[in-house]
Amino acid sequence: MKALKFILICSGVTAATNIPAQEKAENDSTLNRTVVVENQYNPEVTDAFKINVLPDIEEPAVAKHEIDYATSIHPLTAWETQPMDAMLRNQSQKNEPRGYARAAYGNRGNVNLRGSYLWDISRNDRLGIMVSMYGRHGNIPYMTSNQPDWKSRFYRTDASLDYKHHFRQVSLCLGGSFASQVFNYMPQAETSEASSTGTSRQHYTLGEGYISLESNKDKLPVDFIFQTGFQRFDRKYPTPGLNHGAENKIHTTGYIAADINPSQLVGIGFQMDNLFHDASLPLNDFTLLQLNPYYMLKNGQIALRVGAHVDLQTANGSGLKAAPDIKLDYTFASSYTLFLHLTGNTRLNDSRQLNSLSPYWMPYSQLLTSYTPMNARIGLKASPVSDFGFKLEGGYRITKNELFALPGTADNSAFVYSQILQEKAKVAYGSMAFNYTCKDWIDLHLEGSYYSWDMTDEAEPLLYLKPQFSVDFGARAKITDNLHIALDYQYEGRKEIDGMKKADPVNNLCVGAEYELFGRVNVFARMNNLLNKYYLTENGYPMQGIYFMAGISCRF
Repeated sequence: MKALKFILICSGVTAATNIPAQEKAENDSTLNRTVVVENQYNPEVTDAFKINVLPDIEEPAVAKHEIDYATSIHPLTAWETQPMDAMLRNQSQKNEPRGYARAAYGNRGNVNLRGSYLWDISRNDRLGIMVSMYGRHGNIPYMTSNQPDWKSRFYRTDASLDYKHHFRQVSLCLGGSFASQVFNYMPQAETSEASSTGTSRQHYTLGEGYISLESNKDKLPVDFIFQTGFQRFDRKYPTPGLNHGAENKIHTTGYIAADINPSQLVGIGFQMDNLFHDASLPLNDFTLLQLNPYYMLKNGQIALRVGAHVDLQTANGSGLKAAPDIKLDYTFASSYTLFLHLTGNTRLNDSRQLNSLSPYWMPYSQLLTSYTPMNARIGLKASPVSDFGFKLEGGYRITKNELFALPGTADNSAFVYSQILQEKAKVAYGSMAFNYTCKDWIDLHLEGSYYSWDMTDEAEPLLYLKPQFSVDFGARAKITDNLHIALDYQYEGRKEIDGMKKADPVNNLCVGAEYELFGRVNVFARMNNLLNKYYLTENGYPMQGIYFMAGISCRF
């Protein structure tokens, strides 16, 4: 616990200094989001507000099997939203089944249930329904003492409903979702599970509803989407840094774009968030308006986007912020693409955003909006031979109010939680990625990244759980027509900080297998953390040791 207490002392000094969040992905910024809900094996609508806010833009194809490259520098690892991913690939077929169901169970009470259905009520009406439940209930060893195991419990239940009606020129969408998230905090080794702060349990309730109007492709001289709705995040039990109560948000987003000619277009994306809180929460109400005007050119060799992000906030770090939105991709020799991107963004750090980083988050004060004035990237991606592709990339990013997670406690708390702090951060990074596929018999992927952080000596302890380098390897092989096996390995080396014990690295090896029956039923199993390593994830909480899950899924 000495290491954790030292971290707390250092982080407490910096808690009053507020800082920007890393981009989860450049293409998943607040003004640029996509969720596909049609014709998938496993349709999901976990956030109804993630809509297309820019026209579809195809990236130059350089490989037969496209590699899903990350466009950000190792963002703060989001909480794994399900203990096990279904091994089915997302595929689209004209007559694909509209229903999906999955049930999986494993040790430590790990459970994963999901069901969804896309119902074409008529030629112009579609209804999407999704329900899910995942979580665990089992013992996890303490990281820093010989105390009894932590009786960890985390379960989340989601449900969503989305309706869409196609008129001749536009489509009307209505939808909403509800989520209930119950869990317990890790108690400090020296204390019981209860203190003056109350119970060790926590219960979050998330609800949202929206309405949107969008143009049908090629039916109007302009393409547009306009969506607005209401979101609510309710905390049932108080914590040392925050009382119980709800955060409410009116969320409006969309875009409008028009073609100049077949290879050029202009447009503007926009988003506005109006936040207001219950009287019990000592948090500022404010409005954040984000605008993204842009021009795009695309021909056989060049894909160019020139724009800017202009954001205005009324309180809680109020002011006008601007960042570039410039992307140039040049394709030559038919399969080589050089790219140069100079971008930036503003990210709202509301309760939903923090909960996606870690369900155990507990800020000492309201966090400021994160602002990235510059993220410069340069690289090359190519497919020199059939079925083989690679990518080389380097970059440099500056972020104000960057988010950092640390294991933390407060003086009057009996619990260890994931403390979210902020500080200005600069990072240079580089990565290499390779992908190979052979006629559906084998898929291989290898990626390595290195990060060089530049922060003040006082803020350096915030890098305790940040990776200095990482390696990711994945392999999937077909044994027979119906049997596939998969292997995944992830390693992250942590930075050594003066005066502190170096955090244990992420060292995770997983294997799995699936067998298909009757073309629509899959039986699968997966062993996670085969090396049985115990370490803190980047969101500040311990990884459970070796665990397995097995189950069945079907499409109908």
